[in-house]
Amino acid sequence: KTNTSSEEDYIMKLEGKVAVITGAAGGIGQAIAKLYVAEGATVAIADLKAEAAGATAAALTRMGPGNAVGIAMDVTDEAQVNDGIADVVRQFGRIDIAICNAGIQIVHPIQEFPFAEWKRLLAIHLDGAFLVTKACLPQMYAQKSGSVIYMGSVHSKLASPLKSAYVTAKHGLIGLAR
Repeated sequence: KTNTSSEEDYIMKLEGKVAVITGAAGGIGQAIAKLYVAEGATVAIADLKAEAAGATAAALTRMGPGNAVGIAMDVTDEAQVNDGIADVVRQFGRIDIAICNAGIQIVHPIQEFPFAEWKRLLAIHLDGAFLVTKACLPQMYAQKSGSVIYMGSVHSKLASPLKSAYVTAKHGLIGLAR
């Protein structure tokens, strides 16, 4: 059997890159951070749970070859986002990749959906992505490079029962990206 693509085709080019990943103390964000560190990146684990962010960063740094730092960040708080991004730039001099991954899931029939929970879910997904983007772009423009990644889902294109807020948020991320 002949393989027309080499193993090198599948290697990410992350060595020396600095990434900020929100919601990375666990779940999908943590899995992304693990891959980035394994590929040689420096990763800021930005999470509402500061202790968990620090523990994840320490574990990933031990794994290497890249490293990680924990950053306490509530993505719905503009000051915390701005301070966290500024801290990453102070420590590492750049931000190459911002992955807006922080998110939650709340399910209710729409007629029973508590408005406060609706606003909370939208704030985490949409306001968080907006604030992280807003904070990172000046640095990315100054360095003339950078990527911002929004975490979508099947719900970015399709609806699902009981998930009106989540579907709205994921659709909104497409609009923000465009």
